[in-house]
Amino acid sequence: MKRTLPALLLAAALAASCRPKPGAKAAPGPAFLPPAGKRAFSLSIDKSQTRFLRPGDAVEIVILAGATRDDGSAAERSIVLAPRAEVLRLEPDWSDDDGLVQLALTPEQLEYAALAVDREDRVFLDRVASAGRLVRAGTPASPPELAGGARGVAVLVYADQQELLAPGDRVDVVATREDERPAGRSGLTARTLLQDVAVLGAAPPDGDDDWATVELRLTETQAGELRRAVLARDGLTLAIRAPADRATGPVEPTRMSRLIDAAGARVPTKS
Repeated sequence: MKRTLPALLLAAALAASCRPKPGAKAAPGPAFLPPAGKRAFSLSIDKSQTRFLRPGDAVEIVILAGATRDDGSAAERSIVLAPRAEVLRLEPDWSDDDGLVQLALTPEQLEYAALAVDREDRVFLDRVASAGRLVRAGTPASPPELAGGARGVAVLVYADQQELLAPGDRVDVVATREDERPAGRSGLTARTLLQDVAVLGAAPPDGDDDWATVELRLTETQAGELRRAVLARDGLTLAIRAPADRATGPVEPTRMSRLIDAAGARVPTKS
């Protein structure tokens, strides 16, 4: 189901979401930390893809992405988004229809994953041999304080982006936006909006609400960037970082067409 409205400031009015709400859950398994240089990406996915997974497993992430034949007709192509991604956390009974899985991805893979979700591409998680190098998650870090001009900015996000967050986690914020392309065509672009920002609080949906709330510690500049993304109705993905990983750097914005072209996914015209 497409994310038509990403996240709004707490005071904003919201339309109803078609995302499934969390249902009765089985006890979650162990939790692992993302390796340095990777981010923890939370994904709600059909239960058939999580039934036989366990935290600590490794998976190949495959998407069925829309492509275009030489004659302009539509096609689908199977593309490997990540040849190996560690399963950090897993809630197989997160909702009536979906499981919730948290995967360790590189920043670039994270952008493509966010695009795949907004494009409603089919996602498959195929188990591969595990290297067994993950570190168990321990006691959450102490929540950071608001000092030095920082401010706590609350946003509303889809429940799967809040479910596995805890105060003290540090996250990257990836924004997806539909933009105009030549000849009046539109397409989704993903960009890493914020890097290494602290989570002050995380609360699940209240009552019949479809939205969860996350409060982030931001500078004035970061707060302005996030508000602009909210006003533009960008989709927001929150990806947890390794505790000691404070490195930041440019991450090139991505379109799914870039991945399709790189994989040689343009389908030739049928003879």
